[in-house]
Amino acid sequence: MSDCRARRRAGLAGWVASGLLLAAQIQAQTLVNYLVVEDKTRPFQIVENGESDGGIVSDIVDAIFAGSDYTVNPMVYPVNRLRQVVADDEVHNWIAYDAVPWKTFGNRGLFVEEPILRTHHVMLTCRQNIPDHILDVSDLQDLSVVTLRNFEYPSLDTAASQGHLRQIPIDRYEAGIKLVSLGRADGFVEMEARLRYHIRSMPEAGSACLRWLDFSAVIPDFLLYLVIDINWPPEFREFVRKRIVELRQSGELTQIR
Repeated sequence: MSDCRARRRAGLAGWVASGLLLAAQIQAQTLVNYLVVEDKTRPFQIVENGESDGGIVSDIVDAIFAGSDYTVNPMVYPVNRLRQVVADDEVHNWIAYDAVPWKTFGNRGLFVEEPILRTHHVMLTCRQNIPDHILDVSDLQDLSVVTLRNFEYPSLDTAASQGHLRQIPIDRYEAGIKLVSLGRADGFVEMEARLRYHIRSMPEAGSACLRWLDFSAVIPDFLLYLVIDINWPPEFREFVRKRIVELRQSGELTQIR
């Protein structure tokens, strides 16, 4: 009798263990680790006190998975650390945003072939003798140009390495905007959406002198996409793509922007 009870207890324990393992596997398959860059990607991703707190891309991601079986788990990292955890395969079942010119995640990521945003680059300046449209990087000869540290600007990086201009890397948008408004730098090259977002919170930035120069001849407009962990099954990628289409057709995508 005791042997029979022991077998029943063992069988029950095995059943419970199998159930817990299955539940863990299901949870892993439905948990979406959303990668968020700390500090430098507003208004696309906003971080407050080390936690994700909205932003255009973050709101789009939330809308995609709203009402689905998936749960979004934001994971905030400094930009270099974020790239490294993906390269080292330290995080799985992730989703992030990227652009074809960047290819931030190399062969670890797969683009969802439905864009979510279009970028436009400008040069912010208080110099009145610079043309409204920068037609070539040679127009920046001998100028000092602010750019974000740890971000790549191939044409500017090359020109700076050849001594045609002086690049000033900064960590915070506010610092770059102040350098320009005080005349300590000739220009700040960045996405227009990002610069306008930060200037709105800086009434002291000297907006009376600031000019917005079209920079698309040097850095052409390009699209932003969501990119996913290469190990997600194909149906997950298709789910995300279809939801972006639905959000665009319903007008919700435009409202989020």
